This record gives sequence, C-alpha cells and structure tokens, in this order.
Amino acid sequence: MNPLYLTVNQNLEGRVVILDAGHGAEKPNVWEDYFEHVAMLEFAYKLKPLLEARGARVLMTRTTESDVPHSVRCAMINRWALLELRDMEQSYRGIGRLIDIMQSVIDDPEENEEIYFNTPFDYTYEREIHPDLKRIFEYEADSLISDRFLMISLHSNATPLPIDTSQNGVDIFYMSNSLEKNMTYYSGYTNVQRSFYFANLLLDDIGRLGLEKRDISDYYYFMIREHNLPAVLVENGFHTNDEDRAKLSDGAFLDKLAEAYVQAILYYFTVVELNGASVEEYAL
Repeated sequence: MNPLYLTVNQNLEGRVVILDAGHGAEKPNVWEDYFEHVAMLEFAYKLKPLLEARGARVLMTRTTESDVPHSVRCAMINRWALLELRDMEQSYRGIGRLIDIMQSVIDDPEENEEIYFNTPFDYTYEREIHPDLKRIFEYEADSLISDRFLMISLHSNATPLPIDTSQNGVDIFYMSNSLEKNMTYYSGYTNVQRSFYFANLLLDDIGRLGLEKRDISDYYYFMIREHNLPAVLVENGFHTNDEDRAKLSDGAFLDKLAEAYVQAILYYFTVVELNGASVEEYAL
C-alpha cells in the first residue's frame, strides 16, 4: 500500500504520548536570551492539548522549569508502561516488584540510579544491563505497549565551543541495536524500525516549516537508551543560530511546529494500526 493514499486516523484514543522537555533550570542551556529548558517546556505545553483533543493520553517527564534527573525520567517512563500492563490485567511475573524498583529510583535516584541504569555511562563498554531492567524491556515489547506508546524527547541544539553560529537545522536520534558502544550493555531493542520510521515522518513535517533538515542518526543517548519504547530525541534547530533561535522564540512558530508534530504522530499511529510491527513497506 502506498502511504500517499492512506486515510490518516485523526483519533488518538488509546494512544499514550510521553513528552520529555529536555534539561532544566539547574543545568540550563542558555544562549543570549534563549533558555532551552524554558522553550522546550513551552513547546511541550503547546503540543499536549493538541494531542489530548484527539484523544491521546499525554504524560510529561518534566512539568515545571525545575530539572528532573535523566534516571528519574526513564524510571517514570518504565513505570508508566508497567502500570499500563498491570492495569490491563496482564499476568506478568513480578510486575509489582518491578514497578516498586522504578519507584525507588524516582524516590531516591542518588541511591538507586547507578544500580539499575547505565549511569554514569560505562566507557569501558563492559557493563551489561541489570536483569530487572532487562525484564522491564521484555515486558515493554508487548504489543499493548509498543503499539500504543510513543516517547519524544524535546531539545534544541548548540555547537561545541567555539560556537559556530552558522550551523542550523533539525537532527533526530533513535536507538538501534548496532551501536558498538552499546552492544555489551543491551542489543535487543524491539522498536528500532518504528522509531526510525517516526523520525523520518517527523523530520519531513518539520522541514516544511522552513527549518533545515539535517540527519537522522542512531545514538545511545540516555533518554532513548534506558527504556524499550518507540522513541526519538529531537534537536529542533540550533539555538546558537540566529534564524533558528528566532523561530524557537516565536510562539506562533511553536504553534506551527506543534501541528507538524501532531500530523507526524497521527500518521505514525495510523501506519502502526494498519501494519503492526512491520513498517518497512511504508518507508519514505
């Protein structure tokens, strides 16, 4: 079936979209008068009601300008997925204990994050995933989760020092099973194709707004590494570039950007519903 002829379902009832507004006030990314954590939280709050109006349940890892540790964010994500399975009366062994483990990371990350997550990142590349987190990943492969959940981490980009203000445009990252630096840790992610497919949809829709389309790349960022949901991390332009920063500081542009996200999300879930786990025939 040619995707150009799909009738896109406008109803997101039963879908769960997790929005992760990057960074926070404690460790802000700032350039001139632009604060990444403020702009991305504003954007998340523009996107949330648009998705909810179409029936989606929207969960946010950060709801204020305060920072939330990455481990807490991913523990929240994993816990939400496990709760969904439990509420749907899926008889997975030990699911209550796994929910409690993720809650322990949320409650006391300093004590528990290094036990269950790969943090600080093991640059010897010898660490293996904790058995309890591996079990969570296996549970998240259930179609009740993988067909219904989508996680999007929202960011804007900056060049390394010295700042190159000429660099501009959008990059999108997803988790794959072929990253050499992650092979020992875990290489059984089950939503690689879906994440890549959504990244293509989203980059195309954002590109129509005048932001430069750069790359879609696999990478082992924490927010797409420490769970097993369909997920992307999006750099929505460079805030170190004058033109990109002006767009990201403009509420009217963020409204258009939110609509672009909604259209990509609607199309993505339409394809998932029609074609299940395989999206290859819909490749752009």
